[in-house]
Amino acid sequence: MTEPFRTRVYLVRHCDVHNPSGVLYGHLSGFRLSTKGVRQAEAIGTYLSRSPARRIYTSPLERARESADVIASRLPGIPVVATDDLTEARFGRYLQGVRPRDVPWRRPQWFVHMVWPGLLKHDESVQQMAQRVRRPVLQLLREFPGAGGICVSHGDPIQAFWVEADGRPAHALHRLQCAKGGLLELDFAGETLTNLTYRSPAFLSEAAAQTGVRSRSAS
Repeated sequence: MTEPFRTRVYLVRHCDVHNPSGVLYGHLSGFRLSTKGVRQAEAIGTYLSRSPARRIYTSPLERARESADVIASRLPGIPVVATDDLTEARFGRYLQGVRPRDVPWRRPQWFVHMVWPGLLKHDESVQQMAQRVRRPVLQLLREFPGAGGICVSHGDPIQAFWVEADGRPAHALHRLQCAKGGLLELDFAGETLTNLTYRSPAFLSEAAAQTGVRSRSAS
């Protein structure tokens, strides 16, 4: 019996955003990466530069697409493909444009979302978000077994995937935190997830620095 391919897929949260007004940007346009965010994306690209990843799927929103493009600049020849499956949570449209401190009184349905994601008509359940994130992940597994690729998305969809992978209850969506510029390393045997490891932005920055030192030493 043939052993299933061992494949790693990276699920990346977009990097830090230039947001001087401090609002929740949801699905709004015009929110690009900050200087810090560009550095984070460069660190991710350096960290992944020796991976066999063959394709990057990304949310079409500006901050995610820019993150994906910077990462791709460290992996020559890797294509970047936008997909709505990786876009921000639907509930972000309700919250967008409001500062976090004003959410409780300006967007009171937030309380329902926190307790029971997906109950409101304009919300998504954890299962729905995880299901759409899983589609491009499975596509990478099927198209590039043994090589895999990268998916760039947003906090809630990534955390929904994480919640389901860990078998946690839906309200854990807001307890798990994949920070901006962080990622999940997903190891698969065939299409079965065998291991999930969170890598923080600090870890990735340090790892990228070490990669740079090794590269200079080898040259």
